[in-house]
Amino acid sequence: MDSGFPPGLSRQVAAAGRIPLAVAVVDRDGLVSHWSTGARRLFGHSDGEARGRRADDLMPVAGALAAQEQGVAHGPSGGRGTAAPAAGLATACASDGARTDVLWWAYPLAGASDRVLAQRAGHLVLAADTRGLTRGGPARLAHGARVMPGFARPGRFRGAHRLGARLPYILPAMARADAVRLAERVLELGYPVLEFSHCEQVPVTPVRYLPHAQRRTPCGSPAATG
Repeated sequence: MDSGFPPGLSRQVAAAGRIPLAVAVVDRDGLVSHWSTGARRLFGHSDGEARGRRADDLMPVAGALAAQEQGVAHGPSGGRGTAAPAAGLATACASDGARTDVLWWAYPLAGASDRVLAQRAGHLVLAADTRGLTRGGPARLAHGARVMPGFARPGRFRGAHRLGARLPYILPAMARADAVRLAERVLELGYPVLEFSHCEQVPVTPVRYLPHAQRRTPCGSPAATG
């Protein structure tokens, strides 16, 4: 049966979902409150440097954190509005000094069914370097297939319970209860997926980072070694 996406891509899509993720939590004032090791590796700012700074100065998530979101917002059912997640593709200076395309997903906390998150407001932001999809290649795979970020109901994927169970462990150092609340918000609004030319969706399977020493990059910000 014709899968609807380019030949050769079907063998890559499952593996392509395994990508390192940058994770940040942004408060209602747009300031970073939590910053993961993956965020340091991707954007070049340490946890100490990022906390308390404006998120839109650190990450290319244009419009997603504004009161009236102007980015590419589409939930798993295509809905839009103040409680809708946003996703997009932007160019950024990575921690190794290279210009790269970055996929990002932003989840609003306001409107969450959990009262603690709803009162806290702000956003949970995920991001990934597209070079991680093809081991150094661009965000285009076989036959010009384009990869974009999107959202989907986790129940549509095989092993959905395992996807949900992994989420709390990728979040920046925080209380277990808070990590679980954020993971539930992700599942509530739509699991992050990679969309290959809008023909196939692959759930993101985060790769966990281990702390490394830092070095300075041509952009002037610290980056991990190794």
